[in-house]
Amino acid sequence: MTIVIPTGPRRPRRPALLCGLALLPLAILLTACDADNPNAFAPACPLVEVPGPAADLAAYDGETHDVGHLVARASLTRVSGSCRAAGRHTHDIVTDISLGLTVSRGPATGHAVDIPYFIAVVQDGEIKSKKQFVETVTFPPNVTETHIFTHIVPITLPIGHHVTVDSYHIEVGFQLTRAQLDYNRAHLLAPAFHPL
Repeated sequence: MTIVIPTGPRRPRRPALLCGLALLPLAILLTACDADNPNAFAPACPLVEVPGPAADLAAYDGETHDVGHLVARASLTRVSGSCRAAGRHTHDIVTDISLGLTVSRGPATGHAVDIPYFIAVVQDGEIKSKKQFVETVTFPPNVTETHIFTHIVPITLPIGHHVTVDSYHIEVGFQLTRAQLDYNRAHLLAPAFHPL
């Protein structure tokens, strides 16, 4: 069985659900739908997780983290997605997923910046497939912050007698360099939860 995350042109249609998410670890559930038969029961969807350190991106043009060298800051603020059956003669599921980003440009960039991100499929705790993407964000004149959705990525998940959708979860986040990951771990504070 093969998990398919395409890297070529992406489908133009929008997923059905917008789910808010914090900028630290969490899990959300995508909505299920069946476009071919709206009266049919839709397949269940896998959970989507955002690893905390991969939810923010700070890109600089050199070794220093001085504000004058800031290229861009980005935060993963939404995940939009839906699930559907892969076909009439298969139990496989297709998950369409798109990420909502808030991107701010810094003084060290022009009117466009490339934002790298990843989508990974994890089955029973093991990464089965991971693809990297780049979203080019263009800023209109006199605009320093924008909110966008990435292109939709359809992911085909094989389902069989001993493999259910509960065996999978999807991880998404920014594709960080080692220096960016270390920066996030050193500068981003984990939330403190208190009982009510």
